[in-house]
Amino acid sequence: MNISRFFGATNREAMRQVRLALGSEALIISNKRVNGGVEILATDETSLPDHDQTPDDPASAAPRAAMPPGQVSAASPPAPGPASAAPPRPAPSPDPDLAGVIGELKGSLESRIDELLWGNQLRRSPQAVTLFQNLLRFGFSTTLLRAMLKTLPELSGDRAAVQWARSELIKHLPVLKSEDDLWQPGLALALVGPTGVGKTTTIAKLAARCVRRGGPGSLVLLTTDTYRIGAHEQLKIYGQMMRVPVHVVQDVHELRRVLQTVRPDQTVLIDNVGISQRDRYVADQAALLAGAGRRVERLLALNASSHGDTLDEVARSYARDGGTPLRGCVITKIDEAACLGASLDTAIRYRLPIHYVSNGQKVPENLLFLTAAELVDRALVPLQSARPQFAPSEADLAALMSIAQPEHSAESVAERRRQQVLLPQLLTQSPRGDSLGLDDLRAAVALMDEDPVLSEAYDLWRSRAAGDLPAAADAIDHLRRVARAAVGESRTALVVHDRQALAWQGRRGAWSGAAWFDDQCRPLAAAVQQAGLADGWHAPQGASALAPSPADALSFQVGLESEGQSPAPWHVFEGGSQALLRALSAQGHDWISVCSARARVYLDGEACVASAAAQRLKLQPLAADLFARVLAPAGLDGGQAAWWVGMGDAQLQARGESPLAVRLVCLRAVDPLDGRVLRVWHALMGCGASPDPALVAAAVVLRQECHAAWRLATPWLADAKGREPLVDRAVLAAQMGLAAWRLVQDPALAPAALVAARMLGGEQLSVRQTPAGLLKLYALKELLA
Repeated sequence: MNISRFFGATNREAMRQVRLALGSEALIISNKRVNGGVEILATDETSLPDHDQTPDDPASAAPRAAMPPGQVSAASPPAPGPASAAPPRPAPSPDPDLAGVIGELKGSLESRIDELLWGNQLRRSPQAVTLFQNLLRFGFSTTLLRAMLKTLPELSGDRAAVQWARSELIKHLPVLKSEDDLWQPGLALALVGPTGVGKTTTIAKLAARCVRRGGPGSLVLLTTDTYRIGAHEQLKIYGQMMRVPVHVVQDVHELRRVLQTVRPDQTVLIDNVGISQRDRYVADQAALLAGAGRRVERLLALNASSHGDTLDEVARSYARDGGTPLRGCVITKIDEAACLGASLDTAIRYRLPIHYVSNGQKVPENLLFLTAAELVDRALVPLQSARPQFAPSEADLAALMSIAQPEHSAESVAERRRQQVLLPQLLTQSPRGDSLGLDDLRAAVALMDEDPVLSEAYDLWRSRAAGDLPAAADAIDHLRRVARAAVGESRTALVVHDRQALAWQGRRGAWSGAAWFDDQCRPLAAAVQQAGLADGWHAPQGASALAPSPADALSFQVGLESEGQSPAPWHVFEGGSQALLRALSAQGHDWISVCSARARVYLDGEACVASAAAQRLKLQPLAADLFARVLAPAGLDGGQAAWWVGMGDAQLQARGESPLAVRLVCLRAVDPLDGRVLRVWHALMGCGASPDPALVAAAVVLRQECHAAWRLATPWLADAKGREPLVDRAVLAAQMGLAAWRLVQDPALAPAALVAARMLGGEQLSVRQTPAGLLKLYALKELLA
């Protein structure tokens, strides 16, 4: 077949050349843009081979003529009988040139269609554009993001889109379910990968884990790294420290001989020489391990600090090296990586379950076993640098999108202007006739998106509206991570506990809840919620027929919220028996218990009440802006009260018990104009640490404010609609209560509170109207999405 190539400055010019050369019946094979114009490949029907007529083959006809009569070649078909039909003609073999061109054309058409669909989706969904840009910054590839974002549902905000992306990544990220799945008796495990990814150090960490589980006699170390100077000596040093034998092998025969001496119940860890993914010896190494005479599992070491294209090339090379399939991967050097997305992206696309991650050089402690949720949350941590240098900015994406952006019709522009004028008048018009502008409404929605409490409450509210309210354990685990991320690694958090009456579907009981606050008096997220009814006790970890005592329920909450948290939070509650306070101090928890003025304490061995003991304390003034983020702390005008706090040593005594050392706290709110004492609080706190007096004062007031937030939460918990479990609904109610309290108390959210008040027909949002106003704002957010 003769294929002609035609080139023109435009498509019209190239087609004109085709018609002049081949006529109007020409067959167009491909049409693509090239530098400077358009290239067309074409042919005509006369140049196609005639497959209907099979020419005689002289080379095959000669032997047939030389055969004696009656002898038939095995290759020749039998002569047809009188009644038989003519033999069918063989199917024509496709022309290899034509098949290649058609295949290339099909691939380019599929790629072009995919790009058009992807571009249309980005134009239709602003959330997809923002999500695409953010995930690119975190190191994820365009290949994975295109496949994932094609299923992006209709969402009302950027934060909801991020939560959807997080759940999708967790769902598809392969991880080792349990360490017990790896450490089976008789395991032979080899670590493979390029040079410098930390294989030897990781092998030492894995060896330490194995020795910890089964002792030194359960492990044998092997190394095939005889190339690097002193490489096997490094592993031998680790082996001597753990009293584990180390063998050096150079070929497959030595490997077989050593493995024959290993007991069937012993674990074998093999350290291999690092080989570049482009080196032909990758296949030789795979053959060496495959010929060991015993199945050797392989883990690929992925360097988290490498570029995504490099990781992709490494995974592709080692997955196709002809050896046994890769069991999974170990991600190394996450402490040196700017982002973790590229390594997780590689694990997802090549389906390599992540067994461990390495976060440093220390052996054996810098090896972590993380769940999919923990890995994704680490990957989605905001970048520390001011601006990523290797990801498109918003201006870059806007410029690229504008190239193919369709023009808006005059009718659509006029309709949009009409909506912008009528929507604010419909929602926020006052009896005087004035209304807020559309920019005010959008600003209120933007404030909610930026606030973690309101945005997380919105996600839960929307999930429940869709009939997909998450389980309490999953929701609390996520909210706890959000709270810890908002606090930071160096600041101290407060976990405020409260207990109040509960009404649930016509039944009454008790509700024990907790919430996270930071040291700036900002609520962060709801914590563990428990609820008790006449038929039993309900908690995220399960239900029980017997309800615990209030002290046991509080101790359970304190233990859950302190587990794995560094620095540990301060726990704030009201009252509490002396036995509870002693138990919390013995367990090492930091606590602050708000007590009454008549609480019994001991000073210098003498018994007295808290109010009398507080007279001996030396009070110190606190900063005037202590409660700048709370409009009315404890019902007082935060800007019109002076705050004084005093702390001193005291003791609690009980018969048969040694004295418990505590600190007595006295907090006073004073009128700065006449010196009149407005309010006085007393509290006890453990002596394990010495927090800032401002933090103690904030904790005392926030305990009262948290109780007010829980009162705002009761409408959502008392709602009889829906069939969600009680504890799942309790988490939703607690987060909504915190969001409602923050909306009415935080001065930064005053524009959003004004919009809510206008939609309720007023000028100022009252505490009683806050739950309804919050729902109005969420409905507005849906409307403006």
